Amino acid sequence: MTGDHDHDWENDKKLVERFENSLKSNLDLYFEEEELEDIIRFYFDQQKFLKALRASEFSLEKFPYSIEIKLLKAQCLIFNDELEEGLSILENINNISPNNEEILLALANAHILAGSPQDGIELLENFLPLAEDKAEVYYSLGNLYRAKGDREKASHYFKEAVKNRINHEDALFQLAMITEEDGSFDEILDFYQEFIDQDPYSAGAWYNLGVVYNRLGRYEEAIKAYDYAIIIDESFASAYFNLGNALMNTSQYELALEAYQNTINCEGANAENCCYMGAAYEKLGNIEQAFKYFKKSAKLDEEYDDAWFGLGMCMLKKEKYFEAIHYFKKAINLNKQSPNFWVGMADAEFNLGNLQASSEAYEEAINLEPGILETYINLSLIYFDQNRFEEAIDVITEGIEELPEEAELYYRMVVFQIKTGNYKEAFSYLENALTLAFDRHVVLYELMPELEKQKAMSKIIAQYREENPET
Repeated sequence: MTGDHDHDWENDKKLVERFENSLKSNLDLYFEEEELEDIIRFYFDQQKFLKALRASEFSLEKFPYSIEIKLLKAQCLIFNDELEEGLSILENINNISPNNEEILLALANAHILAGSPQDGIELLENFLPLAEDKAEVYYSLGNLYRAKGDREKASHYFKEAVKNRINHEDALFQLAMITEEDGSFDEILDFYQEFIDQDPYSAGAWYNLGVVYNRLGRYEEAIKAYDYAIIIDESFASAYFNLGNALMNTSQYELALEAYQNTINCEGANAENCCYMGAAYEKLGNIEQAFKYFKKSAKLDEEYDDAWFGLGMCMLKKEKYFEAIHYFKKAINLNKQSPNFWVGMADAEFNLGNLQASSEAYEEAINLEPGILETYINLSLIYFDQNRFEEAIDVITEGIEELPEEAELYYRMVVFQIKTGNYKEAFSYLENALTLAFDRHVVLYELMPELEKQKAMSKIIAQYREENPET
């Protein structure tokens, strides 16, 4: 993404507003053919496929012979699940304008959705010698072979796409996915190392190497690779951005902040890089600056859900819970599938004493992503405070199934079992908890202070300490 791109986005947004106002007011304002194409693409990029389709139909009334608008309409139809009509238009304009690269790529991709990838493969392999943008054709062939289930061929074509365009992000992503599925990390590292051996001054090769290291969780090596890419190309925005992410993963927040600022210097401010700036400031405890950048991110793109979540987290840390809920609701309305958004909402509701709303939000988070320790602990505590011990036991049981090595869950289970009179089960869980993390047995007393004077409990703990003096 570049600053120019952001400028274009702003211009397109204003163009779309003018278009929508003309429709609402029933004014027949004039739009040039290219402007209408930009409007359709804007909706398409925003994944507003129905609006894009309506805009394409409107545009064809004005320019009925436009191949480009017909192509856009076909793509809109396909994304609105009207595959047959979309394919029909593509085949028709392919006959009118043969060897048109855009049409052929769209037609090949439509064959994936139609369940006929072999037809798309034959189409593109025949066209390949004539292709101007070979990287894009290779990438589409990779997708077609992937749809066919031939990962080896898919990997081959994705690599060819990268060889032709070193920073082909979609091909890189697909290669990374195949690498993860096959566990062929050494092979992909060798692939990028070959680039570097041939051209040590290839910023793109170093960047791609960093991407693989990052995916492997080898963040220090990723940082070095991104640093090399930046030394070679000081204006490499994506390298700065990914460097910032790797630094965040290694808790180097000041340096991450610097990397994100360099990203903004290179490509201009956008919703994504401002949001990450906010996250870095939040990690540094500078909530005022974090709020400022999250707010800027949301202003640049009102549908950027992470920005609203970041604003909610800032308000949560400032103990402004009503404001936090306002922002969390905005984030959830944009993306109901993020467990973190529901956890934030649950925390804010809990602090306001809205226990029912809080427990429902935690339950939603658990349903979306089992295995987040905080959700099991906090939800069980809500039930515990309400003397709903059986429900607390159910939550912790589910938590232990997902996180069998977490001592915190076992200690809480001990207390909940005692509360329901199940002492035998409680002592069994206690032994497991002591084995996992002896020093955390203080959790028992935090939840139920009277246990400190409980002789049977003290005896088990003392006996474990004697048998395991190193704890």
